[in-house]
Amino acid sequence: MQKMIKRLLLTITILFLGFGLALSQNPEKATLTGVIHDQDDEPLAYASVAAFEPSGSEVIDGTTADSTGRFALNLDPGSYIVEISFLSYQTHEKEIDLETGEILELGVIVLNPRSEQLGEVVVEGEKSRMQMSFDRRVFQVGEDITSLGGTALDVLDKVPSLSIDIEGNISLRGNESVRVLINGKPSNLVRGDVESLQSLPSSRIKEVEIITNPSAKYSAEGTAGIINIILKKKRDPGFNGTVGAGAGIPQDYELSTDLNYRFDGVNLFFGGGFEFGSRPESGRSFQRFSSPDTSYMYREVTDATENELEGNMRFGADFFMPSNQTLTATASIDLEQEENLEDVTYTDMQLSGDIIQRVARDADETQDEKDFEFQLEYVNRIQGDDHKLTADADIDLRIEEENSDLREQIVEGATDPLFQRTRNDDESFDMRFNAEYVRPILNNGEFEAGVRSNFEWMDNTQLVEERQNGIWQPLNAFNDNFLYYENVNAAFATAGSEFGSFSAEIGLRLEHTRIRTELKRTGDVGRQNYVDLFPSVFLNYKFNEQQSVQISYSRRLDRPWSRMLLPFSDFSDSRSRFTGNPDLEPEFANSYEAGYLHYWGSGSLLTSFYYRHREGVIERITTLDNQGITRIFPINLATENAWGVELSADQEIFSGMTLTANANLFHSESEGSYQGQLLTSKSEMLQGRLGLRWRVTDVWRFEADMRYRGPRETTQGRREAMTMLDTGISRELFDGKATLAFNVNDVLDSRNFQSTVNNPNFFSEREFSWSTRSFSLNFTYHLNRQDDDRRDRRGGPPQDSGDFE
Repeated sequence: MQKMIKRLLLTITILFLGFGLALSQNPEKATLTGVIHDQDDEPLAYASVAAFEPSGSEVIDGTTADSTGRFALNLDPGSYIVEISFLSYQTHEKEIDLETGEILELGVIVLNPRSEQLGEVVVEGEKSRMQMSFDRRVFQVGEDITSLGGTALDVLDKVPSLSIDIEGNISLRGNESVRVLINGKPSNLVRGDVESLQSLPSSRIKEVEIITNPSAKYSAEGTAGIINIILKKKRDPGFNGTVGAGAGIPQDYELSTDLNYRFDGVNLFFGGGFEFGSRPESGRSFQRFSSPDTSYMYREVTDATENELEGNMRFGADFFMPSNQTLTATASIDLEQEENLEDVTYTDMQLSGDIIQRVARDADETQDEKDFEFQLEYVNRIQGDDHKLTADADIDLRIEEENSDLREQIVEGATDPLFQRTRNDDESFDMRFNAEYVRPILNNGEFEAGVRSNFEWMDNTQLVEERQNGIWQPLNAFNDNFLYYENVNAAFATAGSEFGSFSAEIGLRLEHTRIRTELKRTGDVGRQNYVDLFPSVFLNYKFNEQQSVQISYSRRLDRPWSRMLLPFSDFSDSRSRFTGNPDLEPEFANSYEAGYLHYWGSGSLLTSFYYRHREGVIERITTLDNQGITRIFPINLATENAWGVELSADQEIFSGMTLTANANLFHSESEGSYQGQLLTSKSEMLQGRLGLRWRVTDVWRFEADMRYRGPRETTQGRREAMTMLDTGISRELFDGKATLAFNVNDVLDSRNFQSTVNNPNFFSEREFSWSTRSFSLNFTYHLNRQDDDRRDRRGGPPQDSGDFE
């Protein structure tokens, strides 16, 4: 405890010393700022900015743009040649003169693709699908052919470092404790269970950011890191937008649109979509029980169909006020109806293999869900994005109703038929407030501070009934009303600066958490109340404009979300039931990472070494009760140490063709105990991805994406390897105003999840196919896309490649 207090005091002392230094800026310096965009008015994140002496022979200083394309560079007064460059784009140069204390705002710098003429074929440079920096990796979705017609989960399954299991759980570098945000903020779409991401179409997603070791400015939630899904939004003058339609096999139909109209300081925007899908699923399992009082085995075969009908819309307005102030009001509505039809056949056998009975269980589940969200955001760009104040408030209401009819018929044997039904009503209300202030300090440094407050309330009621002698009788062991309340208040501050080739940032976050749970039927009440500090440290060294290294540290936690605390059983499977655990506590992690980043003319490489120590790790335990039912529930089981190495690279093979690759090899060791039994696990796992993007001609594009997830040992068994291949081709129509794309997902029909549990008295083997090979055809039309813009993208008549707007 004393050592921890000393470390804490040392961290606080260093932090506030940094803040003290932050109070003054160097008055002898001048500042150069601007924003770098591509020809489609999209930010060119991490583009390079270099300042040369007037002769152009010696680099004086340089920097890179952030994820929004914004850059700031502090220089001594004088004359310079500024060079702005990015992979596969034309380099822009400009001569500037700076005076003492001057802040020179260059505005928006537009870079056009580098193009080459090959006979009659024009080939243009492509913006890298994956843009890398120490702070984050950005995966571009908007131009990804293989994601068209899918959902947000399909998109995330293609992002390097991520993998998704049979139940839709996302893991980052082998850790499922991931914080998922929408546009940098929490959302009901990603509240704990990310199954709702299936209702977010990929057509609405612009890009996905992966932050493996977040700083203290971010919520401490998520021991593995943060996934930030950025949705499309346009602010172009006049009337602009896109409309799209798609159809696929298995049955899938989609209509979508994103529109904006900007006039006289106001930008109106609207986005909406309609989707119907029918997706087949199948699985099989084998269970063997050999305890003293239960000895038998059974096989299970499942065939299911998920039918989903959904409509959503998002609308609002940006109000551009004087003094670089913006007020944005947004409302969104999501309505969903879902029907799950499941046929399960159980074949019960003696250990000798003789059949005891065969049981057919049919489940018909309907689900109605309504989600209403209202957001208000204020931005005051005091001196551009480097010195600004932001504040936002969010209110989210979600209403969900599930009804199931369950029937068991005996195909072989003498057991009576069984008829059951369930009803689950869930209402949740979330309210969030956030405010942040950022300003430049010292030598190209930055100070940022903010506060956040989250409130979450949930009311869940479950009723299970069974027909006995023609009368429906409640099964009280499964019925209750569960109330959940959570309040998290936080404050943070970070400060960083550059000292020649060296730069550093330190931060500290304080979070106070209060949680209350209550079971109405039993009167059981649970409370959690704790305060924690979460420091972060980042140290960078830049060898030159192309090569740099970073080491970082952060402390984070994983709070069990409300549904993991629900003590109700999932009743859809009479042989295997998942139950929440109201006694779950948060798990904590200390994460360390070292990285090397290297850019060159036609590609880049990011090498990361990481180590993570977790305590109170939440894992699912599988047991067998005295009725022969498999029980699955989460507990704070283990302590884990994990380390690994990850390589991410992209390389332009030749103009128009780019290869991207990612490999992650990690090793983990965990140890815990349950009911006196020591459970240990040592596991090594390899994940890899390989992607190819090829602009065959000026109108034809081809993409392919292959993913591999190696086998992994778990505390109770093993999960097998899996390989998947997706591919797609597209053609631009109507002089670039429309795109027609055809893709095939899971070309090898190999997306099968296989796992085993092996205990002394219990063995389980499970195989599940989430979906089959699918085909989709998608059409997108861009409203008001100008011919000049199209000529630019094809490398047509010369244009000024670096206009300052």
